[in-house]
Amino acid sequence: MTDSAEVVAILKRMEQAQQKALELQAEQLTLARGQMERTEARIHESLALQKAAVSRQAQAIKVLVPIIIVVLLLIGYLIFFRLRG
Repeated sequence: MTDSAEVVAILKRMEQAQQKALELQAEQLTLARGQMERTEARIHESLALQKAAVSRQAQAIKVLVPIIIVVLLLIGYLIFFRLRG
């Protein structure tokens, strides 16, 4: 084999290696995009769940705060009349 034939053979192997590397990069990019889409879907689901939880919390506070106030007033009323009587 002449020097130029060896150089051509080396260049062909380099080209094949680069082609394989590009194919692997394309596969990795496809996998990364899929993972990104799944992550975005989970983020949107998480945000929706958080909004629902905050809404439920607000509803619970609207119900519980008045009940707690009434109970405290009743306790105060009972203590006041217990001390007087």
